[in-house]
This record gives sequence, C-alpha cells and structure tokens, in this order.
Amino acid sequence: MSQAVRINVESSQDDGSEQEEITTQSTGELYQKRGTYYLKYEETAEGLEGVKTTVKIKEEEITLIRQGQVRTIQNFVPESRTQFDYKTPYGTLNLALEVEEFDLDINERAGEINLEYAVYSEEGLVSNNQLAIKYFCEGD
Repeated sequence: MSQAVRINVESSQDDGSEQEEITTQSTGELYQKRGTYYLKYEETAEGLEGVKTTVKIKEEEITLIRQGQVRTIQNFVPESRTQFDYKTPYGTLNLALEVEEFDLDINERAGEINLEYAVYSEEGLVSNNQLAIKYFCEGD
C-alpha cells in the first residue's frame, strides 16, 4: 500500500570552480515491497522538470532511478565506487560515483537520507556532491 508523502531534496555540487545548490519540495508516494522502501516523485528542479524519480532504499544501498529527458540509474553503496550512465538529450556520459558518507534513518512515516559522494569521469574527478532527501507522510 502506498501513501502520500511530502519530499524535500537538497543537493549541492562543487566542481572545484563553483558550487551549485538546489533545494526542491514536492509530493510523491512511499511504499514498501519485500523489505525495501520505494520513494517516487516528479522532479521540479530546473533542467529536470517532468523527470520521474524513484529512490529505492535498502539498509546498505540507495538506488536513484531517473526516467524522462534525463535517464540514469545510480547505486550508492557505502565506501564503494559504482559505474553509471547519465543519458541526456545531448548524449550519454559514462561516469562513476564513490560514496564517502552514507547516513540513513527511515520508516513508513518519515525518513532522511544523507549522502556525500564524488563523481568521476574517465578524465578524473568531476565534482564533490551532497544529497539530502527528507520525506514525511502528509498530515504528520
């Protein structure tokens, strides 16, 4: 059974020359299936409008799935480097991410995910990133 949730997303990206911060608020749905939580919402950040995002939440892994004009599947595993493709209307980037901080506090009514990670291309470090996702049930 899914339930309506309010979702706050704060992200920052530092590429060494400038830092960009984005904060968005939206509504979405939360459900649990076989011990895994799923958080679904539509992006509202500039450049991602209309992109459907699913956050798959396990105890030791977060998977971020984006579908729309931007398509990607990113796996966040503590102290691990994972490969991913970032597909845009302008082409595909082959990237990797390495999780430095992984903090998770979730349940069926509210939750918080905090990630710090670095993104790499074949040429080296692209950016250092932070992502915080908070959700809570409507009416709480």
